[in-house]
Amino acid sequence: MALTFPKTFRFQRSSEFLRVKTAGRAYSGRFMTVGVLKECATAKVGLITSKRVGGAVERNRVRRRLRELMRETRPQWAPGVCVVVIARRAAVKASFEALRGEWLYLAKRAGVLVPSETERDPHA
Repeated sequence: MALTFPKTFRFQRSSEFLRVKTAGRAYSGRFMTVGVLKECATAKVGLITSKRVGGAVERNRVRRRLRELMRETRPQWAPGVCVVVIARRAAVKASFEALRGEWLYLAKRAGVLVPSETERDPHA
């Protein structure tokens, strides 16, 4: 499977973001808040980086990093999960590894990521 981030995997309308916000559940961390709705037809993601995060350069850098995290973990996603990631101001100064660690923690906690075979079987 190619690790891409096609438009079919992204939210296109504000109504999709609103649906996750109203019907989903939120999990907060230091660098991001992750909203999850497990009743979607296909797995989709939406990224929000408001002007409170910083200037355009900072927002775009955070957005690129978050998009890369979504892209690299996409094969492990549970089917039918919609996710909205809202960047916080602290994400601007965070390293990529710190963002990755927090994303993995929040995604596992929210049930976005399906455990791999080695994680499921402790005797392997």
